Amino acid sequence: MELARATNRSVRLRNRGALLTKLFLDGPLTRQDLVRSTGLSQPGVSNVVSDLIEEGLVVEAGAAESDGGRPSMMLRIAPRFAFLVGVDVGETRVRVELFDFAMTLLASVEYPLDPARTEPAEVAGHVLAGIDAVTGTAGVSTGDVLGVGIGVSGVVSQGEHAVVDAQALGWDAVPLERLIAAGTDLPLHIDNGAKTLGQAEMWFGAGRGARHAVFALVGSGVGAAVV
Repeated sequence: MELARATNRSVRLRNRGALLTKLFLDGPLTRQDLVRSTGLSQPGVSNVVSDLIEEGLVVEAGAAESDGGRPSMMLRIAPRFAFLVGVDVGETRVRVELFDFAMTLLASVEYPLDPARTEPAEVAGHVLAGIDAVTGTAGVSTGDVLGVGIGVSGVVSQGEHAVVDAQALGWDAVPLERLIAAGTDLPLHIDNGAKTLGQAEMWFGAGRGARHAVFALVGSGVGAAVV
């Protein structure tokens, strides 16, 4: 009985993830679109979509064009369900941006850096100040922010706290995540800037629909991501 419940729950979570991913990346879509694109059954899609609408994750976005039959309702991610902060730590500036759940840019701020002396504590301070600035500008509570994604130059070693080695910044084993976490309770995800750029392009930009791609990030230095 316990195994059956666990299996049913894992299947439901997998189906939920598949539908959310399609709506997040390709929405708005109808229920019929979701059936065709995910291979899930009509009842399965309807049940999960009903749950997502009840939880406020998904909303109806008007009727699709009809060729004579009953029009189908379009579904999309609810933009105000939650918010996300994105941070780009470059050699000359720190940029902090706030997005709604549909990835619409709501606010942005930049802080210049001295390329000759990029102090980790200063960068962490800019990130924290930027979070306060963009949420304040957009009138968003930090309690409604899901997390903060940070792209940074150099090699990022993942562990309990991410550590950054960045030659361009003059950093050697800098505990950047720990420095930022000292000033916020928001979940943090830190990774190499070229890697995060490559993932973003595959999801939302030039890489959409491509099976393989190479992205180059050219600035004070050169980085690349192969997907």
